[in-house]
Amino acid sequence: MNRVTEAYLAAFPGTSQPLPAVGRELPLEPAFGGVYGTRMLSRPLFVPDADLRRAAADLRTVIDLVASLPDRLFDGDRRRLCAQLGVDARATELACAPGARTPLYARPDLYHDGTGFRLLELNAGSELGGVDWAAINDAYLRLPDFRRFAAEHDLRHVDIGEEIATYLRRLAAPVTGGADPVVALTDISKTMATYHANYVSFVEHMADRGIDIRITHIADLVERDGRLHVDGTPVDVVMRYFTLEEFCAEPQAEEWLAPVLRAQDKGTVVFFASFDHGITANKGSLALVSQLRDDGRLSAEEAAAVDRILPWTRRLTPELLPRCRADRQRLVLKPGSGSSGAGVTAGWEVTDAEWEQALTAALAGSFVVQERVSGAPETVPDGAGTSDWLPVWGVFVFEQGYAGTLIRVSRVDAGAVVNEATGSAFSCAFTYPDPL
Repeated sequence: MNRVTEAYLAAFPGTSQPLPAVGRELPLEPAFGGVYGTRMLSRPLFVPDADLRRAAADLRTVIDLVASLPDRLFDGDRRRLCAQLGVDARATELACAPGARTPLYARPDLYHDGTGFRLLELNAGSELGGVDWAAINDAYLRLPDFRRFAAEHDLRHVDIGEEIATYLRRLAAPVTGGADPVVALTDISKTMATYHANYVSFVEHMADRGIDIRITHIADLVERDGRLHVDGTPVDVVMRYFTLEEFCAEPQAEEWLAPVLRAQDKGTVVFFASFDHGITANKGSLALVSQLRDDGRLSAEEAAAVDRILPWTRRLTPELLPRCRADRQRLVLKPGSGSSGAGVTAGWEVTDAEWEQALTAALAGSFVVQERVSGAPETVPDGAGTSDWLPVWGVFVFEQGYAGTLIRVSRVDAGAVVNEATGSAFSCAFTYPDPL
């Protein structure tokens, strides 16, 4: 437990006063509170600023290594990389299509093991969640008692919304000349209504930061006079809120996307983000980076960053089965693509027979095995006492650098996967300077 967490918990003596478990009663932005307000953890998290900055720098090194894989391993051929990762033909064409590639926009997920951050998976692309998470930090800082605590410990945070606004202004500058862009947030899913409230929260959050975002199905963009319009308003950026996999599963997707690509070719809109981000997020890419490290094919600086942040990771092959069987308690099996923990099997949570069954099934697809990372639990005020929760740290890394955090937590006994099904809660993080 770090010194600021100790100080915060010392201000919470059981059920009595000073700093109570205020997280569930935060004065949140209206739309954000409507979506997430009932699922707030009772306190924020605290971490040394240097820990997060180092993690972000190491993540950037790993992401740069992923970007270099075609040149390092496949003579510059991105299609050969896609084949190695098990990406199907349609997704490969999208990911490798010529044209503008969108600058880095990622939110890797990590555990803090008590000494530093360790990477679980890379998430990259414009469809990332947690983009309005600074609303939680802002709400804490509206509380006088917390403001005094923050001032005493020199607490800080990076405003994700401001970082996104900076990113969008830079991205749209060739179209807008530097003015604030109008952004079309586009979905492709038949269940778009399910996420509408989340989208509204993001729209409200970004409006306070000078960015006008319009929600629309991609099929409802109107092409007129060389520009794309939403409700009669010309848009400068088309922000996709659907994954590469969702696009490939929709028969009409290419028809709907065609006007966007035409406008991008004319220079009247920016498509955000290009589908190559889906390759960056593929867990098989991490396996290749891990293999490069073990083969001694990285520089000393690159190897040091990989050692700090990336657990041992390999693509599952028949040759790897003996090690997987012997090390079940230390390994997790993950699909190369996907989200929310779908298809993940933690070896320590299943029997030998169940593990063997999972391995056999995974050989028919594209899966990786990764060394188990044990996250450090956080002690949280809970009613009259405390309980232990395990946080997943989503660390935003954009082209301009470190861009804030998304915190999801679950009780330590909830299982290895933190997602909607595990009854996860949400929080935010504040950083503090390292002690002298």
